Amino acid sequence: MKTFEEFTAKYPVFPLKTGKELRQPKIDLITGIGKAASLRDYGGLWGVCGLYLLEGATALGCKYAEMVDVTPLEEFSRKVSELKAKSKIHVEMTRADFRNPKLFETMASVDVSLLYNVMLHQDNVAEVIKNVLSKTNQFVCLAQPVLKEELFCLPNGCVNLQFYPDKLKTLLRPDCWDEELTPNEFDTRYWMWGQTVSYFQSVFHGYQWKIEHLEIYELSQYWNTALIRFVPSNY
Repeated sequence: MKTFEEFTAKYPVFPLKTGKELRQPKIDLITGIGKAASLRDYGGLWGVCGLYLLEGATALGCKYAEMVDVTPLEEFSRKVSELKAKSKIHVEMTRADFRNPKLFETMASVDVSLLYNVMLHQDNVAEVIKNVLSKTNQFVCLAQPVLKEELFCLPNGCVNLQFYPDKLKTLLRPDCWDEELTPNEFDTRYWMWGQTVSYFQSVFHGYQWKIEHLEIYELSQYWNTALIRFVPSNY
């Protein structure tokens, strides 16, 4: 079989960092923008209680910040109250599923959108990206585990993990991918996809956006962690 190694995407990979060690680079991905008037975080409550939205909005000098998530958390409400006591940032909590395209019909545009560890869970990945971009003026910051490019003979690789046999999942699984029962249909609570950096680059390119900043960290034998900042192609 013909190999296509010359077309494989290649980029520098930094040494392994733990989940906690990656929090600061994820914040830096946002603050590296400099200034912005508004910021929206899609699904940014689980595990971090809005850390990236609140830290990012403060550092960028935002006037408006919004969390879009299906499950409000009391701890996030407390953090918002603490932030309001010392800043003029207006923070909103929108309880909604951003897989629903109707949500975007009345949504205001923001300067910056965050997609942190959420695109692994979307059954309609390209549609979610398209909708998020339609309501983003300047930057999209994306961070999550990605499969290594060399696992694919062709570029822009993406595979459906959710229905892999348990034995194969066990072989592939990094520490951050929890074991779960294999469902009979898509279940958004679990990882659905193994995506590559070149996959995201191709999808964003299709919607006229490009990579402006890229950091890759080793995660496991088959996975890396990608931190990507996208801007419109004419930026």
